Amino acid sequence: MTSRTAKASILCVSGALLCAATVQASPPIFTDQTASAGVTCSHTFVFPGPFFKMIAGGAVGDFNNDGFQDLFVVAGGLTPDLLYINNGNGTFTDQATAWGVDEPHQGCAAATGDFDGDGWLDIYVTSWGLTADNAAAGKNRLYHNNGDNTFTDVAASAGVAMTDPDGPNGLGAAFGDYDLDGDLDLFITAWFADGAFGGPLMTAGNRLFQNNGDGTFTDSTVTAGVDCPLVHGFAPTFADMNGDRYPELMITGDFQTTRYFTNNGDGTFTDNSVLAGVSPDPTTNAMGMAVGDFNNDGLFDWYVTSINVNALYLNMGGDTYTEMAGPAGVQLGNWGWGSLFGDYNNDGFLDIAETNGFCEDASCSPCPCTPSHLWINNGDLTFTDMFAASGFDHTAPGKGMSNIDYDNDGDLDVVIFSYDSAMQLFRNDTTGADTNWLRLFFDTQANGRLAPNGFGVKVTATTGGISRHAQITGECNYQSVSEFSAHFGLGSSTVIDELLIEWPNGVVTTMNNVAANQNMTIVAGAPGDCNGDGAIDTADLGILIAAFGSSTLIADINGDGTVDTADLGQLIANFGS
Repeated sequence: MTSRTAKASILCVSGALLCAATVQASPPIFTDQTASAGVTCSHTFVFPGPFFKMIAGGAVGDFNNDGFQDLFVVAGGLTPDLLYINNGNGTFTDQATAWGVDEPHQGCAAATGDFDGDGWLDIYVTSWGLTADNAAAGKNRLYHNNGDNTFTDVAASAGVAMTDPDGPNGLGAAFGDYDLDGDLDLFITAWFADGAFGGPLMTAGNRLFQNNGDGTFTDSTVTAGVDCPLVHGFAPTFADMNGDRYPELMITGDFQTTRYFTNNGDGTFTDNSVLAGVSPDPTTNAMGMAVGDFNNDGLFDWYVTSINVNALYLNMGGDTYTEMAGPAGVQLGNWGWGSLFGDYNNDGFLDIAETNGFCEDASCSPCPCTPSHLWINNGDLTFTDMFAASGFDHTAPGKGMSNIDYDNDGDLDVVIFSYDSAMQLFRNDTTGADTNWLRLFFDTQANGRLAPNGFGVKVTATTGGISRHAQITGECNYQSVSEFSAHFGLGSSTVIDELLIEWPNGVVTTMNNVAANQNMTIVAGAPGDCNGDGAIDTADLGILIAAFGSSTLIADINGDGTVDTADLGQLIANFGS
């Protein structure tokens, strides 16, 4: 790898001077593998008004559980959606027809999550109906993965076929377990109102659907306290930002309507947008987002894209943030849409990828746009744009984007979805002695009290006294979601001294001397494994007895809100397992 030396800097963050020594930042190496990987498809559009300029997304997930990440692409309408199944050799094959997801429709955003906990990833797609139809409400799709290489649309029976009864809507969607009951809930954002283009600047389609645990959802928008009719929502995300394990709900919104809802832990949220410092948001037109701990302090930060002026919210704790995109060097991103945190050069610091583009001339197709950005973290609270040096050559009108290590080699690849243009897949070819890594997935099938695929899991990897942090979310960066992995760049470290896994129920699993450069799946213990050591024994019994009569999640095995004899009985039944 080549390297460059960044100048020493002094940044003032929330009144405190942070002095940074001279550091070196090295660009990763990307090559465009779109053609060779067999993912040569182009987005088309059938949307009226300004909507068509805002659409292009997809979702990453291992839909056949073979250990390789697959790719679902929302085609836009004039052609069917695509389902690229990973062949495990660097190529993909479109299996949309065989799997039953090939009908052309006016699709917008995609999200993935195992909503029924059967061990197979499902896909939610916001849609305005078939290509030949007039745009209408009630056309969203929830593709249930049948586990036999087919999907079935169950959106209507699940109660999530629409968000706004007055018209089509849905610019973004994300799964997350906001009530920590072990199943995935769903939030959908809306931008337009009343189904009328150019109508009143109000939205009725921002909706929170609570999972009932029986294959259906209930609209809990009002009861949960997240009713936001004035929010012109683009991207939603559930992520624990204050460290209490209950995920907050963040929504990027156009026209200064971004929202930050703090999770109260009782099924409700409080709008703390002003306290957090995101309302009125400085970006004016917030669109995409990314969540990650870019300064390795254990607090998760929030990056938001916009028109020209992006925001980088440094987490100060207590649901408060300091906006520092300017001094960090990531403020000017042109017309920003999707964005990602990822350690693309595996040096131990999260970088930022952002795609942008908007064509004012509708007759121009495809439209030349400013390049996508690849801001490499210098390790001193600043970034350097290295898209050119990295071969991250993307100038199409990008919208959604996703992290996908499709070849399982430990460096993060990136896919970008562009409206009215070809999708592009950039393979990360970074190598070198200082590019070690660890990539983690999570299996919670043995414990129904934990959400599928490790949603809500937080991981700390410590090497040489330096800790790095990740969490598993269903983050919608903009009409797209990434793979559900905790990926760590480790620089020159070949062993993780301590790997700390914090499960959403409060159980902690500790692993020591973990070898680097491997893909691992961490399996959660069965209900009753209160100390996370993989066995249910007298130590767990002691924890339960100490918590008796409380509502402690660790020992509330059956999830009824109280640690009592029912939990004791279940622990005893599982004793020794």
